[in-house]
Amino acid sequence: MKAPYLSASRLKMAQDCPLQYHLHYEQPNADAVALKMKDNHRDRGQASRLGNNVHDALEEWRRPDPETGKTPKPSFGRLMRLYEEAHAGRETDFDVYEDGKRMLKRWFDRRGRDPVRVLYVERPIGSHQAPHVLSTGVPVFGFIDLIIEHKDGTIEVIDYKTQRLDITQAEADNSVQAGIYLAVASEWWPDRPLQFTFDLQRHGTVTTVWTDERLAEFKVWLRGQWDAVLAIDSTNTFDVPATIGKGCTWCAYTEICPTAQNLMQNGAWDLIVPSTENDLDALLDERATIKASKAMLDKRLKAIDDHIKGDVFDRSMKPEECVTETEKWSVEWREQTRRSYNGSDLVDLLPPKVFGTIASVSNAAVDRILPILPDDVADAVRRTQVVKPQRMLIVKPKEKANGND
Repeated sequence: MKAPYLSASRLKMAQDCPLQYHLHYEQPNADAVALKMKDNHRDRGQASRLGNNVHDALEEWRRPDPETGKTPKPSFGRLMRLYEEAHAGRETDFDVYEDGKRMLKRWFDRRGRDPVRVLYVERPIGSHQAPHVLSTGVPVFGFIDLIIEHKDGTIEVIDYKTQRLDITQAEADNSVQAGIYLAVASEWWPDRPLQFTFDLQRHGTVTTVWTDERLAEFKVWLRGQWDAVLAIDSTNTFDVPATIGKGCTWCAYTEICPTAQNLMQNGAWDLIVPSTENDLDALLDERATIKASKAMLDKRLKAIDDHIKGDVFDRSMKPEECVTETEKWSVEWREQTRRSYNGSDLVDLLPPKVFGTIASVSNAAVDRILPILPDDVADAVRRTQVVKPQRMLIVKPKEKANGND
């Protein structure tokens, strides 16, 4: 293994397709080297270049003065100068360059004006030659974009993201990158409260807090993943399995992947990577057909549900009586409660920095921040919750008896 450590990106590639991981990181032959170089060409790397330029500008902008140890006052002009310097060393197309400027302007207006106590900028987790080894024996390496300290002593680990897709609270709560960074931070600061934040320049921030028990479980799980990656490294190139799926659409190694080539020769490749070479009229016709079909199906679904509620059951029946079974299905029209929070209430109760970490005013997002709030504030937030009764139709297929029916 050329670089004996785990990172979130390495692990994801190994999980998605062992062969892609092997060809990308081990470079076992000249073909793999050539395809990796082709994949890194300027034309294919615009998004990556943009991300690096934005990261470099933000990191230098946040970096404390080496003599005073203080972070310079927030200045948008300085941020733009640093972005220009980064772009000069890693040039992008004009539209991509402009996209980066707009992104940084939005970020500065929303989150860049408030001063923060910076502990580290671009802090390495070990090094290539000497990665940080977790307590479970897993070597990990990477760079943490920003680490800040809050007034209550909480250490916040921040990772910048320039991707177009947003990150949900559920995705952040189960992120391998968040787990690795929090696991490392828990060993650097064992007695301090910790939180991890994705700072998405196109969107907002998403913060996750993990308990000590969850971090311990994660480190055990990561050990198993590390062992699996080591197994890939010790396998002969011809025996490393390929995983066929949506990742094949952008994989650089399909030209030398035996499984992909076999599918291409058999004419089944379009089932994995659908062709998008149709003319625009054909695509728009297909889109219109799909929308019309969906509208018809939604209308039919509503009619079936209304029939069950009004004819199979009776709206005057008690919820516990609204239960029936057929040969294949179990049906309930049960009563549940629907919980919700009001955004305007939360704005009044929560500190601006805490409210800014909520990607959406959902139950999961609010429940996630309750443990880090003072008790009186948390109680006040809970009191704003609105609980309403709700009838819900639950339709489940019956399990087949012994698998024979």
